[in-house]
Amino acid sequence: MAHLSENSHPLEVKYISVQSNENLYRAVQDFTDVCMLILPPCAEPGEYQNALRDVGTIVAGVAEKLGPDAVLITVGEVIDLVQVQAAMPSAVRYQHWIAIKRASPKVVDNRSLPNYHFGALIHTRYEQSLRHTKTRIKYTYCPACNKTTKDYGGKKHTYHHYGTLMSDVCRDIQSDLGGNLTPIIDRFRDLFGIDLYKELLVLDCRQKDFERAPVRYNPKSDRNASFVIGREDSSEYETALHLASQASFFQHPDHDLSGNEIQADVPESKLPTHLINQILHGDCLEWLQEIPDDSIDFVFTDPPYNLGKKYAGYSDDLEIKEYFNWCDQWIAELARVLKPGHTLALLNIPLWAIRHFLFMDSILRFQNWIVWDALAFPVRLIMPAHYTILAFSKGESRELPGLIGEAAPTDILSAPNTFKALEPLAEGYCLRSKCVRSRQAARLNDRGPLTDLWWDIHRLKHNARRVDHPTQLPPHLMYRLIAIFTKRGEIILDCFNGAGTTTLTAHQLGRRYVGIEKSKKYCDMARNRHEEILRGLNPFRKAKRKLSAKNSPVPRLPKQKYEVSKKTLQLEVRRVTHELGHLPTREELTQYGKYPIRYYNEYFISWGEVCAAARTTGMTEDRPSANSCESSVAVSQLRLGLDEQS
Repeated sequence: MAHLSENSHPLEVKYISVQSNENLYRAVQDFTDVCMLILPPCAEPGEYQNALRDVGTIVAGVAEKLGPDAVLITVGEVIDLVQVQAAMPSAVRYQHWIAIKRASPKVVDNRSLPNYHFGALIHTRYEQSLRHTKTRIKYTYCPACNKTTKDYGGKKHTYHHYGTLMSDVCRDIQSDLGGNLTPIIDRFRDLFGIDLYKELLVLDCRQKDFERAPVRYNPKSDRNASFVIGREDSSEYETALHLASQASFFQHPDHDLSGNEIQADVPESKLPTHLINQILHGDCLEWLQEIPDDSIDFVFTDPPYNLGKKYAGYSDDLEIKEYFNWCDQWIAELARVLKPGHTLALLNIPLWAIRHFLFMDSILRFQNWIVWDALAFPVRLIMPAHYTILAFSKGESRELPGLIGEAAPTDILSAPNTFKALEPLAEGYCLRSKCVRSRQAARLNDRGPLTDLWWDIHRLKHNARRVDHPTQLPPHLMYRLIAIFTKRGEIILDCFNGAGTTTLTAHQLGRRYVGIEKSKKYCDMARNRHEEILRGLNPFRKAKRKLSAKNSPVPRLPKQKYEVSKKTLQLEVRRVTHELGHLPTREELTQYGKYPIRYYNEYFISWGEVCAAARTTGMTEDRPSANSCESSVAVSQLRLGLDEQS
């Protein structure tokens, strides 16, 4: 898939096949441009839980030898990139984790989802934000209706004619880590084609003699330096370590401390009945003490990210060491209460997920690094679009119910008619209601494979579906997780239940649940929404609600009636811009524009929003006519193939 990098001069590519550490270090000594390090892929499916031996130390050594303005891009498997970040010295800044779609999913077995991505970890030797060009990804078009995959509604005039800004999930280029990576190299040589850089040095380590082996977290190591954590002197960490050491799975995920194999086939839950189907108000560490070992079938948690969100009832701005010490404690407790063979899933931003991985990998068994491409507000030139869902099992995982036909999913009233928990929408199809109805009438098979790369679940976009909580998850995300990892009647635990999305979706799907929430406000909110289910109401329905909690840092203006539409005003600014040859000031718009300046002051949150249409030419949702012949052939072929599958 094509991309467009504005004002870019593609970097010269120098390629070196690296055979030894000495050659590697010699090549990067004082190098000040962009360096791409390609690590070996996993050769066998069973290797996805084993990292390249000493890979973190080796890559950290490369980073330390680079010059002060250099960029380091490390391309590799998830398990290896985790070790790379853990070993990075504090002088090297983490910038991005870019998830890259594989050419085809790698199927291991029914105990984990097929692996559909590897990654590129970007670091710099400078502290500032990443320096690069503005790179756009070409629009994709629905093969059924020939319109853009995304419906841009009434904002088409503010979008670029070519495509959207690049995000941190690359799905438009597909490569295998062991194969031809030219599309990825081309993307980065254009992305960093600024005056500061001249060369992209590609160091291919895929022929280097690496060995894969299990890697376990060592609390006495300094692998957490890249997360600004000093752990050896932390009494809270010792408490978490003590909690974990009491569990029979701490030393070896598949065996207890006596060396006996843990059996996944365990009796019915030992959870006291007075805790089942309850929303518990209070501190999660205190309530978790009330839950017996090996009593929960599935744990999901979306903890506070320590990013300063304004929650009701607790702080989200702890000192970083205190934050991760606290996280280790509740993760250890969640692992203790989880049944052997079952799964704990943790949602977080990629960098924090790396840190959680290190601790979870010491007491549980890695299953999947799920990339949720959730789409985000374009706050940076590389849009931070994805979250990570870490899936770890207690000992060897059972076969996942959703992969072996034992999930028994039910009809989901609050999901759109395009959503199926275990059958994702095939990439490229749009969600326009007219197109959806047309595909259904034609019995077109628009489903794709269920893997660990999810792009068909978007964040909650409209306030009509939100309640008064700043970080609500879409229910569709939980429908999928519950359908994959649980059977009907099993018990699901969320120790940061918030407004109740986890327990509500569990309730809807015939699962039992336990929700723990520290905020009295959110606890009452979740209980009231469960009562709505009992009254036959959909808790995720559209409704008019008075919201005080914000889900975005972008300020909003109160709703008002516009005398002139915002689109008309923005197009007028575009006209004035063309006339003047530059973006107008308020004074110039007052002088040359058709409309009173008060409209712009009252209807828009910033001058940047006023000028949004003037910065671009606008776009059309229809497939370009220049490609119409080629597109028609492609669509016909795709439809034929899909019809044969249906």
